[in-house]
Amino acid sequence: MLRTAVTATVTGLALTVPLGSTAFAALNPTVLRSLHLDAATLEKVQAYDRYRTRETLQRKRAKKALRFARKQLGKPYRWGGDGPGGYDCSGLMMAAWRRAGVKIPRVTYSQYRQVDRKVAMRSLKPGDLIFFHGRSHVGMYVGHGRFLHAPNSGARIRVDRFGAARKRQFAGAVRPGAPAYREWSPSVRELVEKIDRMSAEKRADQPPDSERTPQIPPSRSTSNQKSDNPPITTPGHIPAGKAAPPGGHSARPDDSAAQAPRSDRPSDESKPEPRPRAVAHPRSFWNGPGLEPWAKYVAP
Repeated sequence: MLRTAVTATVTGLALTVPLGSTAFAALNPTVLRSLHLDAATLEKVQAYDRYRTRETLQRKRAKKALRFARKQLGKPYRWGGDGPGGYDCSGLMMAAWRRAGVKIPRVTYSQYRQVDRKVAMRSLKPGDLIFFHGRSHVGMYVGHGRFLHAPNSGARIRVDRFGAARKRQFAGAVRPGAPAYREWSPSVRELVEKIDRMSAEKRADQPPDSERTPQIPPSRSTSNQKSDNPPITTPGHIPAGKAAPPGGHSARPDDSAAQAPRSDRPSDESKPEPRPRAVAHPRSFWNGPGLEPWAKYVAP
């Protein structure tokens, strides 16, 4: 068993599973319990989940094997060679998949026989091994109707077209690292997809972390709001305390001051009254005549 470990994220938790183990994934146990599945259905659901997880892992390994094989392009064919200076056809396939973490036999006949997943020509995917001439020769499918191989003595590793002549020589194909093909009923597939959706919704419905959620400040009282408002600094503004006459709160000038006798001697009482606030004047901003030039800077 390989000692490498794969970390899979399942329902927000990290599960570390060794490669080679039959348990590659785990469905959300809370969702499974809520569905009240019988033992037989539960076993099918878990088996299909392991199957699809192994297929996902195989696709990642196939990309890695194909990258390694592409790096060997141009190296010479060497009978019985398995690298790094040269390869024969089966030695190249073994080395590429070994780099991807999958062990396959050394010779072509054993490679076809011992790999579980057999593939039809119409179902080829990148990384699959294609066999020719009664399985005496093997190459790796790279996609778009082409395959990579070490052809024969005197040649170098190259990519050739999988054309009509090669298709007549086709002797089978395999998919290393994939489980043996198995048909799954639509009901099992739909049930697992439903469990996936429920698991995703359950994660989305979890309450947010209180430590990361900003606290909403309490509403301030009216007095605090008034005290926190900055003073108006618009040019021409007269504070309310200075606009009102001494001893009163009215912004209108006192009529008695206009009727008082005038004196020729200057005194404190002869000082002109402060200019009234425009906001309390009966002829306000919206009345035409009598508008003070500074009143437009003060809000009604």
